[in-house]
Amino acid sequence: MANTIDGFQGNGATSVATNRTPQSARDNTSPATTGNSPQSGGNDEVQITSTAAQLASLGQKLSSLPAVDQNRVARITQSLADGSYSISPQKIASGLLQSDHALAQMGL
Repeated sequence: MANTIDGFQGNGATSVATNRTPQSARDNTSPATTGNSPQSGGNDEVQITSTAAQLASLGQKLSSLPAVDQNRVARITQSLADGSYSISPQKIASGLLQSDHALAQMGL
């Protein structure tokens, strides 16, 4: 999963310079966009934050993993078949609360 900006590709790149976007299409209010003022006619520069670079790296790692863990599916299937699969309401509730807390910290 490479970062692509205006046709330039990079993997965890820290910046990409471009002057290919018409001035009317640029969003100069974005905090991620830095560079010369619109009146100077210079190039705009997009900075990829370290968090975005980490997310891109994690995305690459995840994309290389299989979507389904076949060994886990087999274990659960066997547990269901032999009646040994148990559900823990406490684990489910704890996971839901952790998810809710994480989302609240992100402002969602």
